[in-house]
Amino acid sequence: MSNLQNLRQQIDKTDKQLLKVLAKRFALTKKVGEYKKEHDLKPQDRKRERQIFIQRKKWAKELGLDSVLVTRIFRLIIRKVCQNHREIKNEK
Repeated sequence: MSNLQNLRQQIDKTDKQLLKVLAKRFALTKKVGEYKKEHDLKPQDRKRERQIFIQRKKWAKELGLDSVLVTRIFRLIIRKVCQNHREIKNEK
């Protein structure tokens, strides 16, 4: 096996791990959405979102990652989480 193939296999393995972590994150945020529904809280929490962006940017810099990219990724994640929370809130 070539070095390139080996590297690509490692990338594939890492991508799968990333997706597993993302699935875990969405499972946890689903529980948050259910909690918000039970306690009649708004689906979106702008204060929490600001805290997330500040902390994730800091972590990105500590890890040598592009903070703009990390912010974009988390914007997408949070947008989907808020959508999921609205759907949960509207369930009967």
